[in-house]
Amino acid sequence: MENQRNTFFCSLIKMLLLAAVIVYLPQKGFGQANWILKGRVSDASSGKGVPNASVVSRISKTAVTTDSTGYFELSLKAGEQLVNFSSVGYFSQARNITYKETFSELEIKLAPEIRQLQELIVKEKAPDENVRSSQMSVSRLDIRNLKNIPVVFGEVDILKALTLQPGVSTVGEGTAGFNVRGGRTDQNLVLLDGAPLFNTSHLLGFLSNVNVDAVRDVTLFKGDIPASYGGRLSSLLAINTRTGSKERVNLTTGIGLMTASVMADGPLTRNRRLTFLAGGRIAYPDILIKRFPAPVNKNKAFFFDLNGRLSYEISATSIVSVTGYYSFDHFKFPEDTLYGWKSAAATFNWNKQINKALSMEVGANLSKYTFMLEGIAPTNQYQFSSGINQYDGHIRFLWQPLSAHKMEAGASITRYSLSPGNVAPVKESNITRIDLENEQALEQALYLSDEWNPFAWLAVNAGIRYVHFANVGAGSVFQYEHAVPRSSESILDTLVFGKGKTIAGFGGFEPRLSVRINTGKSSSVKMSYTKTRQYLHLISNTTAISPVDFWKLADGFVPPQSSVQWAAGYFKNFGDNTFETSVEVYRKNLANLVEYKNGATLLLNAALETDLLPAKGKAYGVEVSIQKTKGVVSGLIAYTYSRTFAKVSSIYPTEQINRGNWFPATVDRPHNINISTQWKWRKGWTFGTNFVYTSGRPLTFPDGTYRLNDVVVQDYSSRNLDRVPDYHRMDVSFTKDTRIKTDQPSYTLWSFSIYNLYARKNPYSIYFRQSGSRLVSYRLSVFGTLIPSISWKHYF
Repeated sequence: MENQRNTFFCSLIKMLLLAAVIVYLPQKGFGQANWILKGRVSDASSGKGVPNASVVSRISKTAVTTDSTGYFELSLKAGEQLVNFSSVGYFSQARNITYKETFSELEIKLAPEIRQLQELIVKEKAPDENVRSSQMSVSRLDIRNLKNIPVVFGEVDILKALTLQPGVSTVGEGTAGFNVRGGRTDQNLVLLDGAPLFNTSHLLGFLSNVNVDAVRDVTLFKGDIPASYGGRLSSLLAINTRTGSKERVNLTTGIGLMTASVMADGPLTRNRRLTFLAGGRIAYPDILIKRFPAPVNKNKAFFFDLNGRLSYEISATSIVSVTGYYSFDHFKFPEDTLYGWKSAAATFNWNKQINKALSMEVGANLSKYTFMLEGIAPTNQYQFSSGINQYDGHIRFLWQPLSAHKMEAGASITRYSLSPGNVAPVKESNITRIDLENEQALEQALYLSDEWNPFAWLAVNAGIRYVHFANVGAGSVFQYEHAVPRSSESILDTLVFGKGKTIAGFGGFEPRLSVRINTGKSSSVKMSYTKTRQYLHLISNTTAISPVDFWKLADGFVPPQSSVQWAAGYFKNFGDNTFETSVEVYRKNLANLVEYKNGATLLLNAALETDLLPAKGKAYGVEVSIQKTKGVVSGLIAYTYSRTFAKVSSIYPTEQINRGNWFPATVDRPHNINISTQWKWRKGWTFGTNFVYTSGRPLTFPDGTYRLNDVVVQDYSSRNLDRVPDYHRMDVSFTKDTRIKTDQPSYTLWSFSIYNLYARKNPYSIYFRQSGSRLVSYRLSVFGTLIPSISWKHYF
């Protein structure tokens, strides 16, 4: 363990020394024939640098984006140039630039679109960034117009909006988590200001636990994940909270059918260098639950979440920020069980612009997730709990020596601590106390990437990431008899490892590569290759994330999952970027997935590996997107064809699924169509619609029944060869914005919506029960009727 730490810190020191040497390397100058425009894009009201702003020269056919502090370097040809500066949430600006020998650094101040930060829309950052960017398989939810999308209970939901994007789906209505390109829910890395969230839902999956009022931007990487990130196979969802205003204190309040919220932000000091953001939501779903028929109306539910952020501008080139997040859920069944889960996250970041070419970020974060379950039956009272804690530290450098190169290098170290579960009796309960061993691990990573634009028509983004993962003690590992399937009966011995001793170690390189080739003024072809590994497994035999699921570290019996994804796409814009179209194809090969034996015991199983089966998977698909971004009517049409299969083969017949053949994975839903429109039909009024269609998910139906000791038992042979009926619904909404002027600071937003307009009873699953000598099926629908809702929000 000590050797691993020494190796990591030696590598980190070498990287820092290399970065220091690079800073002072001489850089080639440019004459008038080809020169470099250097400058900084900042917020006109706060003076803070604007990251990821687009800087584009149409004449020179060059484009770059600003770094994390707003700096940029753009290669220009001789003569007068018209350079455009733009970023979401700001009014665009154009400047005529002419080369001068004495040209100093350019300062561009973009005026913010006042109060637009409270709304969301699915839109790319620059008008043609979907074509010009070297990245592919990326969807952005930027704060603008999500309020116009119909939602259940009138609560704007980031994760539900993501499912309208091509390649993103869920296993059913009202379920927690989401699936990306055939991946499982645990294969998505969800980061809130850099801290991972292990459960992203409230109310057992009906709502997201991220408050939209606190959010600045959301980016989903379905592939082509940057080398600076790792740890999950399918996607990266980066959610960033907004910085408090420097100009004035703002207050937002809202009330809906099920939640109430408040959010405030503004300056804390006279010099306006210190700003804050604070707020939260609280729910009262019992009001709705009481209207359901018995016995459902006796259930009780409650949740709340809190967000906070402090930002301090040390200087024009140095900023420190601290963020905090907490959420809590409680769900009680009458005279039976009480569920509870809570998430907590905190981050610290220091951003420093060292010089015009080099910037640095140092950060740390922690994330905690705990699940609690209480059985309250009189003779069997108990308390069960499980959880995961993750602690991270990182350092990264962004170096742009030339306008054609944008390099990034960094290192991170992560500590994991898991509690698989323990149960304790309450009072004089008949329950036996069980305490499973905690699991610990240390993960170290180094990465390097370079975005290279050698020509206006070509961009290459190449990266490499190396990760070393060690599962460490204290802990014990069972030793099993060879040449027989693992079971509790085949345990021979137990190996005991002391604190800090390595139980199992893994490591490897994860290359990333993407290429963009312009094929016309407003079209391009892109290709990408991404390799990722995942050292955490979510142990669950349910189709969606469940509160009783728990996390497990990779070890000698359950190795890390791995994925290799290839993707290619064609991107084309029409009508001065009014229409954005794309077609992407992808293929994924997956290894070391976890499947479960029939009748597996997962909770409180000290020999969990005896009920797990190693599997491999494959996924492929086509994604088509047509988006209209301007005009009275805007919207998105997204179609996805995807297939996902798993295979579990073994020399032992009892450890095979479907005789070792490929079978549809639980998330396999071949066809998915989403049509979303927004029509600004009158001043201040917007009419929104959603239509969703998706194939039914795989299911296992019983082949028949047999009697065992006078008990009728259902017989299952093959897995996932049947399907739930196809799912479809339509939603509508009317939104009223009372603003007369765009920059009006105080206004009200009313939203009226109907979810599941034609009241289709979409089955979530199909169950079977014995009726005499016959098996009778029945369907379970989460929302079997239309759901009207109304919400009110006021901005002060």
